[in-house]
Amino acid sequence: MIRLNGLYRLLNHEFSRWLRFIALLCAAAIIVPLLLLHSASSDSGELTAHPRYEDLYAASGCPILFLLLLTLLCAYFLITIYRGYWSGKSIYTYLTLPVRRESLYFSKLFVFIACLLLLLAAQLISIHLGYAIFEHQARSVYEGKLVMHNGLFLAFVRSDFFRLLLPFSFSRALSSFSILAVIAAGFYYGALCERCRRYEGFAAIAAAGYLLYRAVAYRLNEVNHYTSPTGLYASSLLMLALSGLFVWHSLWLIRRGAVA
Repeated sequence: MIRLNGLYRLLNHEFSRWLRFIALLCAAAIIVPLLLLHSASSDSGELTAHPRYEDLYAASGCPILFLLLLTLLCAYFLITIYRGYWSGKSIYTYLTLPVRRESLYFSKLFVFIACLLLLLAAQLISIHLGYAIFEHQARSVYEGKLVMHNGLFLAFVRSDFFRLLLPFSFSRALSSFSILAVIAAGFYYGALCERCRRYEGFAAIAAAGYLLYRAVAYRLNEVNHYTSPTGLYASSLLMLALSGLFVWHSLWLIRRGAVA
């Protein structure tokens, strides 16, 4: 109970440091894509051809914006880690707290994962709201004669990017989960290896990065592949195994005090 109470306090403290940044990031993830979609859908020439929503979404640059926001989120996570070594060197204070050192690790990791999920949720909300704008613009051009049935659902079925964010099958859900896990654990592990001068750990990070790239590239171009959905199980299990390795070795480094 004492250990859980220490972890709970650290989680509250860590999330309070993230709150303003993640709120602004999620607001940007919701609002900016709507502006981009409104600008793209206002083109009368495009609407005359009546593009599909997923095509308009991709052409507006929203997927690139999501990648930029994800990069900002990962960069801010690294800043929160290195902040403990700058100026006041609060990392030494954290390591002397009457809590297990594993709690310090998991508090940062859990908050990072929570923020990744919040960004994902904000992006899905933006996709839903963006479709409402798209549908309204299309109806106004066709003077209410255009009727759309299950348009948003069909957009998710046709769009590789949408299914990467919200998969429809178990193999794709496992793949998305492993991508999330390897990003969260890998970034934290990389920062700890750099602090500990354990540069050999970057070999495993490079392998995880390669698997991550191959999985994402495959998921974003599935229309060009004709393999069975089980084709992603191998990469997903490997990324989960590497994520477990990152967590285990990170905890080992923290217990030994090598990160101080």
